Amino acid sequence: MDTTPFERLTPLTAHFHTEITLDEWTWSSLFEYADGPTPEPEHIEEITHLWATSPEGWASTNIALVARLTDNRWATCVAWSDTTGFGCQQDVDWRINDTRDQAIAMGLDKESRSHLGLALPNEQQTA
Repeated sequence: MDTTPFERLTPLTAHFHTEITLDEWTWSSLFEYADGPTPEPEHIEEITHLWATSPEGWASTNIALVARLTDNRWATCVAWSDTTGFGCQQDVDWRINDTRDQAIAMGLDKESRSHLGLALPNEQQTA
């Protein structure tokens, strides 16, 4: 897969202190292995929240992110891959919502919201 469309996304996550880095290959995997519609990579204006870790080491990944799009809508992505990496065992779920609050409530699961520090009022923060 050509990773050129994803090169501009890597610097958007460089300032986050995460266990793993979202490089061009990881970004391309988040789009290639998505189960449904994704935003266009060039429409991602800003990454506002990011959690990325390797729970089992090797190539395993858990990722949750919130992004503002160029049209002021909001995208979320919740993704995982096992130790064989993306392309074998994975799940990638992108959601696009009109508002940030909708994105947090409907695009992220409870665990992802907790890791991102975005728990809903009725949820207890665990991270």
